[in-house]
Amino acid sequence: MHSSRHINSPVRGRIARGTVVLALALPAGAFAASTDPEPRAPVPSEEPSPVALVAGYGAGLVTEAPAEPKVFHPVVGPVDYGDALASFGNERGRPHEGQDIFAPAGTKLVSPLETTVLETGADGGRGNWAALYDASADRTFVYFHMLEPASVEAGQKLTPGDPVGVVGCTGSCYGDHLHFEIRDGRDPYGTATDPLPELMRWEKAAKS
Repeated sequence: MHSSRHINSPVRGRIARGTVVLALALPAGAFAASTDPEPRAPVPSEEPSPVALVAGYGAGLVTEAPAEPKVFHPVVGPVDYGDALASFGNERGRPHEGQDIFAPAGTKLVSPLETTVLETGADGGRGNWAALYDASADRTFVYFHMLEPASVEAGQKLTPGDPVGVVGCTGSCYGDHLHFEIRDGRDPYGTATDPLPELMRWEKAAKS
């Protein structure tokens, strides 16, 4: 009697041929993978994936420079800052707490930044006037001598470029101009500082 482990020659031949066919059908990498002692690390992509970018923004690793806030000059159009008598200081023999900005009557006046209207009014000295509070720098902008009553009212929120009034010569003035003040704090009567450097900076920014 033959052993149960005995396989006759025809069967062995079929098994051998099947092994050769299977080997030819498999890709060469199938054998290399089994003999490679260590798996190769994937090559990193040169371009970050969208998922990686989103994760980077969330973690604060990928940032963009914040956009500069939009700025307007209070007087829309060409301006003239006049001579020493129009400037901040005591050239007149008495304090002049703002800068006179000359422009044709009716020239549009706007808010340079985000502001809140504190007060508006009219009197014999300031003419038609308005005071706007800039919370970002804790200061107040004051407009004198407007041709007509201010086009804004107390409590109103303004964005950069929103209209305030127009150039004129009401109250105690000479020639059409805006008398513009910058005062400390949320106060139309706070300590005044020379507004010309800021006005010139706004003028340059508005043109860029």
